[in-house]
Amino acid sequence: MPFVRRYKDMETDLDALYKDVVKELQNENELNIVKEMSGVVDKMPFMSVTAARVSVPKAILGTLREVTVTITGLPNDYLIEMHTGEWFNNLIVPGAGATILGGPIAGVAAAGTTGLLAVNYGRKLNNRIKELVKKNSKSKYTDEKVEAFV
Repeated sequence: MPFVRRYKDMETDLDALYKDVVKELQNENELNIVKEMSGVVDKMPFMSVTAARVSVPKAILGTLREVTVTITGLPNDYLIEMHTGEWFNNLIVPGAGATILGGPIAGVAAAGTTGLLAVNYGRKLNNRIKELVKKNSKSKYTDEKVEAFV
């Protein structure tokens, strides 16, 4: 599930924000940081972190597989992108992966909950990132300073 927001006129300490996001991902018992990148693309600085699930979960279908958070831009104009991946999220028929793995009954049960755990974690992290932006910004957080992309 992708999430992209643009923040303007916030005077945000992007390095501190990035460190707090990494710390947030490290505090999640089920995730390990597997990749961190930083650099400059088209004269615009970026920082990115990817965390992956420690083990394959018991109920594979729809559970969180990995999370990537990228911060791109300058303290007064930047983007935060978050992507969550889930197991078997690209199947055409919901529950088909579970049917293959656990039989028809498991497939029917899992079809109703496809993506639930990954979606819930994405919402939780989305709200936490909003709190971290407020914490690391000198300017007050208002809706006019935030633009969301779907």
